[in-house]
Amino acid sequence: MRERIDGPCRREGPTAYEKDKVGRMSEHGRRRRHRTVDRVAWILEAAAREPGGVTVAELARTVGAPASSVQDLVNGLAATGFLLEQHGRFRLGPAPHVLNLIAGRIVPRISQAELDELSRVAGTPVLLTVRVGLDAVHLARGGEDEIPRLLPLADEHMARPLLRTAAGRLLLALTDEAERRGLLDELACHDPEAVAEFRRALPAIRASRISRSEGLADPEVSALAIPVTEGPNVTGALVLTHRRRGRSERLSLDRAAARLLAHIQEGRT
Repeated sequence: MRERIDGPCRREGPTAYEKDKVGRMSEHGRRRRHRTVDRVAWILEAAAREPGGVTVAELARTVGAPASSVQDLVNGLAATGFLLEQHGRFRLGPAPHVLNLIAGRIVPRISQAELDELSRVAGTPVLLTVRVGLDAVHLARGGEDEIPRLLPLADEHMARPLLRTAAGRLLLALTDEAERRGLLDELACHDPEAVAEFRRALPAIRASRISRSEGLADPEVSALAIPVTEGPNVTGALVLTHRRRGRSERLSLDRAAARLLAHIQEGRT
């Protein structure tokens, strides 16, 4: 969600997209953003991305805040188990995992071997994706992508705007109606055209439980997303991708999705 830089942290400060979300939504959004909460989220993400941990100075550069302010936040996060300190470096602590256990939070449970098998069946790369706030984040991938520059999106779990991805549009469409309304109110603050187009497509996405992206996030990529479910709950999305050349890619993805859905259904019977 932030620009890459050299050094252990590799990321620094919110992007223009994030600054726009913070500024505009604090004025107009149904759910107002909070600077301290944003900083905490960025600190936790930075710590999660660095197995060896990050220093307070590195975190201060990441969030664009004084080191003294960041030190206070880090101290509080370490005291509550959200961060662990070792030799002056901070790593993600166990508290987020414990909270998920307490809540019984359902996350997609698909192993790497299963993802690779799904990719083989579909005949395309497969991405496992979840919604995180206003973004879609790829958790893992199966198969080899024919567009190598897209690999970091999955391998580094980089966030993409919901309405610019097939997975994001699907997960938003299948979200609880009240939650969806609130999210769309927020998204409309900085991308009203995308929200209007999504509202038009919403009935078809909900009816088919399939979402498409024809160059929305990348002009070279066609993508199709289908839901991952755990009982009645939609926990994520599987995304099939193809290099975009014309109508033939849409038909190829349709056939790939049909093979994948048949394979998944067969595994459940």
